[in-house]
Amino acid sequence: MKIQVTLARWAHILSAGWVFLLAVLIIADVLGRTLFLQPIAGTKEILQNSVIAVTFLQLPLAIYSGSMLRTTLLLDFLGPRAARALRVFAWILGALLFAAIAYASLPAAFSAVRLGEYEGEGAMRIYTWPVRFLLVGSSGFAAIAYVSMMIDDLTGPNTPDPVAKRPLNSSDMT
Repeated sequence: MKIQVTLARWAHILSAGWVFLLAVLIIADVLGRTLFLQPIAGTKEILQNSVIAVTFLQLPLAIYSGSMLRTTLLLDFLGPRAARALRVFAWILGALLFAAIAYASLPAAFSAVRLGEYEGEGAMRIYTWPVRFLLVGSSGFAAIAYVSMMIDDLTGPNTPDPVAKRPLNSSDMT
């Protein structure tokens, strides 16, 4: 699982760099509109596709670090075995959800390549296939992350909530 966590961290770093570049693009577009009455062509389309990419790149690390949105209201009242059973159920649901997203998105990704699908008008065309394949890949990675966390939970000590008590640290990367 250490290699997976390292890959998830790199995907997160990539998404953070992407967000920084988007911020620079937005600032340049606003300055271009304000000072020179000339916006940067394709800014809307780049931002539109990038939001999806950045979000899905961050999923695996959120899963590994226990940062996905969840509530412990029910877990707090259950014993260790019942809490583990509920967590395993949640791991399975998460894996199935993201596996289904990857599976359902794959034909659209291949279709985007085949058709040369793009967004934008005129001189600036943003091809959609890179983001579509990124969605498939990161959804598949998220499904694998859920399965890995489930295996880790099942083979680890029977604690009430091992994810909340086990933050990722540098030893997870080696």
